[in-house]
Amino acid sequence: MDQQSTNLAKEILSYRIALGDSAAENARLLGYEGWRFPWESARTGVDVTPDGYLDIALYQHHITGDIAFAARQYIAATGDQRWLISEHGGDLIYEIARLWASRVVYSNEKKQYEILTVLPPDEDARPFKNNSVFTNAVASYSIQLADRVSCITRKSVPQTWLDIAFNLYFPFDNATQTHLEYDGFDLKNTIIKQADVVLLGFPLMWPMSKEIRRNDLLSYEPLTRDTGPAMTWSMHTIGFLELNEFEKARQMFRRAYEIYVRPPFNVWTEAQDGIGAVNFITGAGGFLQAILFGYGGIRLTLDQLEVMPPPCLPNQAKKLIFHGLKYHGAILDLTIENQRYHLDIRIMNNNNSMPLVYEYEQQQVPLTNNTRLSYQIGTRLIIRPSIRLCA
Repeated sequence: MDQQSTNLAKEILSYRIALGDSAAENARLLGYEGWRFPWESARTGVDVTPDGYLDIALYQHHITGDIAFAARQYIAATGDQRWLISEHGGDLIYEIARLWASRVVYSNEKKQYEILTVLPPDEDARPFKNNSVFTNAVASYSIQLADRVSCITRKSVPQTWLDIAFNLYFPFDNATQTHLEYDGFDLKNTIIKQADVVLLGFPLMWPMSKEIRRNDLLSYEPLTRDTGPAMTWSMHTIGFLELNEFEKARQMFRRAYEIYVRPPFNVWTEAQDGIGAVNFITGAGGFLQAILFGYGGIRLTLDQLEVMPPPCLPNQAKKLIFHGLKYHGAILDLTIENQRYHLDIRIMNNNNSMPLVYEYEQQQVPLTNNTRLSYQIGTRLIIRPSIRLCA
């Protein structure tokens, strides 16, 4: 994140915190505990989804888990403990975890927990399904996050919640080694609107083998309808770059923007035929993620910032330069060329954070100001706080 992005991220999360009372009422109305946020939100926190899409508002509960994931990434990028304690970030995280703990049911047949009657990110799965694999993943992450930051927030997570987080049912096809979007999903005949299962790989970075990651990408690509939104193919781009399938990634990258961008101002439309939202910032955001996290090779977790650009630049590019990446108070510039990449540490201002170190090839060195780190493409560089969060 850069400086402006971290400030905006905090403001967006603070908006959710300010509407905590409304979120608690939203949960109570459906018989749940904790905070449940609306699909479309405005000043009051009451759902303002237009008529005709009320089933989306009623069942697309993954939005609340998405907010917890946003909080997770904000903490990962900034280490902002003050936000957790005095600005009620810890309350936001804990109450979302409480929601999921009250939302699950235990299946005696599966011997696992389930989340029933939801709509996944794929909005063609209406009106609702059981055990959306994406929803179950963000629910698990929500509870895990509340536990991870509990040493700071002093909000202890009950063991029963942790049992839920690590024992949620994930629909999976053993024959093809592929995640299923939801219970009963037909991998041969079901058409989907947009990226869903592939989001497990990124942005969620859910643990899985390369084989399963590849199977998910290849299985859902032909099932995605042509009239779906642009950001789908950006996520496929990132996935194929992870797998070093560069020609496939190039195809997906071009598919993510060429047929969605409209002259004369090169704005994104939601669908290829120009129907739907105009100046579709979700599509533009997907494109930027394909550049930063795909061709830039950047990954952000609660423990570290990882940089490992793939040996492939987009289209005719000869160099990529990312100015002003901000991580725990450090401001970094990343330059990627054909054979090497360089990370320049311009500013170290982490008075409120732990000192940073960088690691490569089993070496660990303190990160200092006005330093340039240069490596061959394919070398993994890790930057992290010297002391792990709630270690």
